Amino acid sequence: MNTLKVYEKTREGIQGSAINDILLKAGRLTIPDMDRIVALQKKENTLFGEAAVALGILTEDDVRWALACQHSYPCVESDKPSLLKELPVIRQPFGSRAESFRSIRSGLILSGVGKIIKVVGVLSPDEKEGKTFIAANLAAVFAQLGSRTILVDLNFRKPRVHEIFHLKNNTGVSSLIIKRALFEQAVKKTPIDSLEVLASGPKPPNPLELLSWRNMRDLVETLADQYDCVVIDTPAFSKTADAMVISTLCEGTVLVALKGRTRLNSFGLLKKQLDKSGIKILGSIMNEIKDGKKQ
Repeated sequence: MNTLKVYEKTREGIQGSAINDILLKAGRLTIPDMDRIVALQKKENTLFGEAAVALGILTEDDVRWALACQHSYPCVESDKPSLLKELPVIRQPFGSRAESFRSIRSGLILSGVGKIIKVVGVLSPDEKEGKTFIAANLAAVFAQLGSRTILVDLNFRKPRVHEIFHLKNNTGVSSLIIKRALFEQAVKKTPIDSLEVLASGPKPPNPLELLSWRNMRDLVETLADQYDCVVIDTPAFSKTADAMVISTLCEGTVLVALKGRTRLNSFGLLKKQLDKSGIKILGSIMNEIKDGKKQ
């Protein structure tokens, strides 16, 4: 975690400031630099950030960071390019992918998420359909609203949430269920304000049975009491009965399909099973692969 720089706008007193003031206070810009930028800005009738990038004084990342500060959005930088690479809503808060997640968030809020509905499960028919990517970014955009949010990994078989946040998985849900760790030890903070992570923990020999224990339900109820939004990542629905059991712990579910990969009959079976069990479906998301990456 020491490789991260997390910029807290309100503490620095720069929230809502012009981006030139933000960059000056952050030490990324000097007065002579600013004079050159303003001169080009007036000459070309362009934006301050565009002029700064054209002159080579600032990078596009610098400008995005300043905009994030200006609009009070969490923005994380790292000296490890791989860190948080699957969280575009944080690394590029004004990009098209972030905007898509904010639109999804708006739809979920209208469905009652964050108020009436606290616990949301993210499900998909098969593996490698981007379910964890979707869950992590949904949790992040809810945290961006200031909602106290926790991302929970209930995929005991192939957990990935801890990898996205570069956290250890030595304690987590499984540790809490068998009472081998305290809540404070298992829940991990992230560089994102209002977002915490509860990893899966050590792999249990009996995942399905563990998910069915009363202790599991008690834990989810405790999380719902303590957080505004609980986002749960799940294993593939078609591989085991785990995801079905997890869905009964949720107050609502979001279904994920990967364009060009998810089979219509597999997705239909997932929806049919949830409907039959009375599980509330809040909506579905069509995930897409661009440039070799799930979007």
